[in-house]
Amino acid sequence: MTSFFRSLADFLEPTGLIWLMLSAWVGVMIRRRRWRALILPGTAWLLLTLTSATGLSHSLLAVLESQWAPVDVAALPVCDAVIVLGGGMEPSHNEPAGIHLKGGADRLFTGLMLAKKGKGKLLVLGGGSLKTSSGTESEADAVKLWLEEWQISPIPVQSLGHCLDTHDEAVKVSALAVKHGWQKVALVTSAYHMTRARAVFEAAGTSVVAVPCNYNSESLREHQVKWLNVPNATNLCHFETWMHEMIGWWAYRIAGWV
Repeated sequence: MTSFFRSLADFLEPTGLIWLMLSAWVGVMIRRRRWRALILPGTAWLLLTLTSATGLSHSLLAVLESQWAPVDVAALPVCDAVIVLGGGMEPSHNEPAGIHLKGGADRLFTGLMLAKKGKGKLLVLGGGSLKTSSGTESEADAVKLWLEEWQISPIPVQSLGHCLDTHDEAVKVSALAVKHGWQKVALVTSAYHMTRARAVFEAAGTSVVAVPCNYNSESLREHQVKWLNVPNATNLCHFETWMHEMIGWWAYRIAGWV
C-alpha cells in the first residue's frame, strides 16, 4: 500500500501531472477520431513517456558512462597536477559553510582523494560563475577559499577563475602546462562528460590521465533498471544530460575544438 500511495503521489508532481494531462488530451483526440489533431499531443505524449517513464534515459546515459570503467586509483601514475572540472559546487552566502553542493560534487571529492593519495602535485579547480546579490562570483575561487579555510587539501590549490565552458578550462590548463612544463595531468570529471572533456583537453595540447567519477545511470551504479515507472523528473534530467553531451560534442567538432 505504501508503494501504491507513493506512486499515486508521484502523479501529482509536475512531470506526472503533465503526463496525465497529455494522456487525457490524447485520449479525447482518439475517441473523437481527430487523427490530424492527434499528431502534436501524441508526439509530446510519446516523447514524455519514453524519457520520463521508461529506462531509456538511463540506457542512453549508460552508453556514455560505460566507455569509462571505474579507475584503480592505486595504479594511476603520479601527475604534475590534478584538474577538477567545475559543476560540483557554487558559492552560497545562505549556506553555513558558504558552499552549495551540486550534482557534480563527486568531482571535487575525487580530486581531493587523488591529492591525498599523492597522485598530483597541484590541485587545479575549474568552473563557471554565478551572479548573486553581491555580484558575479567564481565557482573555482569559492571552492579554493573553502578548501584553504578548512585546510582539506594536502597539496596547493589553484583556481582557473571564471571559465565559460570545458573548452575554456582546457585552454587555461594548456597555458599552465606550457608555463610550468607539465607532462601529464589527471583529469577529473563525470563519466558521461569524460569523452568530450578528454578530447578537448588533448586537442588543446594537454596530455591527460582520465579519472571518471559521478556515475548516474542505474546500471553503472549497480542498480536494477526499471523499464517502466511513474513519470519522474529524474529520468528527464538524465535524458537532458545525455542530449547536452551529444549537442556539446557536435558543437565542439564544428568549432574545431575536438
